Amino acid sequence: MSVVQLISLGLPLLALPYLAINLGPDQLGRVAFALSVAQLILILTDYGFNLSAPKSIAIHRDNPKKISEIWCEITLIKFALSLIGLLVIAVSTLFFEKAKNEFWLFIAAYSMVIGNVIFPQWLFQGLEQVKIISLIQVLSRLIIFIAIFILVKTKEDIYWATFLQSAGYLLGGILAFPCTMRALKGGQLKWPIISAIKLQLHDGWHIFLSMAANGVYSNGNVFFLSFFVTQNTLAQYHVAEKIIRAVQMMYVPISNSIYPHVSRLAASNPTSAIRFNQKLLVTLGGGATVISLLILIIGSYFIEIFFGKNYKEASIILQVFSGLPILIILSNILGMQTMLPFGMESNFSRILLIATVFDMLIFIPAAYWFGAIGAAWANMAVELFIVVCTAYILHSRNRSPLNLSFLLRKK
Repeated sequence: MSVVQLISLGLPLLALPYLAINLGPDQLGRVAFALSVAQLILILTDYGFNLSAPKSIAIHRDNPKKISEIWCEITLIKFALSLIGLLVIAVSTLFFEKAKNEFWLFIAAYSMVIGNVIFPQWLFQGLEQVKIISLIQVLSRLIIFIAIFILVKTKEDIYWATFLQSAGYLLGGILAFPCTMRALKGGQLKWPIISAIKLQLHDGWHIFLSMAANGVYSNGNVFFLSFFVTQNTLAQYHVAEKIIRAVQMMYVPISNSIYPHVSRLAASNPTSAIRFNQKLLVTLGGGATVISLLILIIGSYFIEIFFGKNYKEASIILQVFSGLPILIILSNILGMQTMLPFGMESNFSRILLIATVFDMLIFIPAAYWFGAIGAAWANMAVELFIVVCTAYILHSRNRSPLNLSFLLRKK
């Protein structure tokens, strides 16, 4: 799975220098702005179902009727939320100066939102059929990768560039449709009742708050930064962030795959769940440390070789970001893999909500006074804040994988 994910993430990363050179910093900055808007709306449509839904599917995996009901309920909710997001974009282009001339660019980027609706990744995760979705993602990424080199040649191809960078889930959803229908075989597809929809919204609420907060200070930073810097500088930040996020996303398939397993362990044998997460800290944390050091040492050379002299500032921003892989691994294992399985959803969402407020308090002044470099340091500070808070809460509940006393206990 990690090899498959490496391929699907490596292809967009390989295409980024081509897009950066052919579009130029100013046009790439416009693309980054449109994608950041779509990513913020994506958080709304996802509503935390990528975490809450796999858990429900895993519990009812032997009940085809219930699985079909869950799929109908969540798909309808996501579709309705995507329409609300589209309305928000339409209104923003009427009243906000920065968005007035970017409506069609927003529409091109909106394919990622539509794709998120029709690609039920959460369904396959809950059924533990992760190889299927990984292979589909690789195929869709490969098609898009080839299309970028065919369709994007000059600055005028900005709409193709925006659409192709956001169409991965859309193409994946189309390719996955036969697999989705096969997974729902034996169940009955029908219009969900209101009470069931309310229950799904209730179950995903705390996770939605957590993911929304996380998305605001991660995916939303390009959006907020765009109000304080030029399109050129925004492109510099976009390049550095894309590289570091691609590195971080290598961990996503592992995280999504082990979450149902850790959830079952936490319910049946809490000590085993904590021991399992301790092993993750050692193995994944060690790997993240090596990657962070490599980015710090050779990141600037990478930018210069593949992106050229027009993106010198991106190398400095990337060096600031070099510690993010370590912090992301720590926050994910302590938060998603420990707090959520042990029923601390409200604590986790509260931490991320506070982190969002903290992000706004430091990110906006940092971006205003120090531009993209200040924004990068603010991002690092927020991630460190989350790690410290989650570690403190887990330690107070005697559920922390950082507690070495668990290693001394008998199974």
